[in-house]
Amino acid sequence: MHKLKRSLGLFLPILLLTFSCLDDASNQTHALVNVYLMDAPGDWDQVFLDIERVEVFVESGNSAGTKEWIPLDYLPLSNIVNVSALVNDSRLILGRGELPLGKISQVKLVFGDGQYLVQENQELVLQFADPEDEAYEHEVNYPLEGGMSYDLIMDIDLSRSILASPSEEGSFLFDPVVRVFEKTTSTEIQGKVTPINAKPYVYAIIGQDTLGTLTDSLGNFTFIGLEAAEYQVYFEPRAPYLDSLTTVITKLDSTSKMEPIILQVPENPEE
Repeated sequence: MHKLKRSLGLFLPILLLTFSCLDDASNQTHALVNVYLMDAPGDWDQVFLDIERVEVFVESGNSAGTKEWIPLDYLPLSNIVNVSALVNDSRLILGRGELPLGKISQVKLVFGDGQYLVQENQELVLQFADPEDEAYEHEVNYPLEGGMSYDLIMDIDLSRSILASPSEEGSFLFDPVVRVFEKTTSTEIQGKVTPINAKPYVYAIIGQDTLGTLTDSLGNFTFIGLEAAEYQVYFEPRAPYLDSLTTVITKLDSTSKMEPIILQVPENPEE
């Protein structure tokens, strides 16, 4: 039996519901499910994951009460995915399938053995901290209704998922940390940072929970899957730019667009 992991903190495991229809023949007896991947980046140049397939565990609503793992059609062109490129609301669709009515109670990412990271042009193999995570299972809880389409968005936090090996210096372990969220009952923060070459890490902080991301090539960033609350947004740029902190209040089912953030340099920088 594989280890089962629940979502992190305040982020509830659930599906993103969108209103769309299947073809007439499947309209009342099936639901369409899409699984997307996105990334909360870590402190590496690039991270590549070997994703073999995605499966969902469906508890059917029929009289027989069937329970089974159902693999979804794998859609990316390659099993090797550069997850560090999935920033500023970029996401990759992993799988799609028409499922019988009932309830999805788990989702499973099945990895291959080709995980690695790139740092300073050097490729470093990632070994699983726990071999059971080669088939990573995550609890969710959402009913499937006939004729509806559901988007399951999985966000891998690379900063927490990649750990230094305690037994071998210069080696790293992969211990997947994933959150799952429902966009229709959550909120977003969007913004832009200048100068672009400051390339800051950006953190959305609420209580003891922190989400991190990077700006894209144009200085844009996005946090999605947030609750309606007051967030501290912290910017940690490259030298010589100064850190910055601001407050953003989010509202349910909306996007909070920040004023452009202009990072400063010290008035008397050291020569």
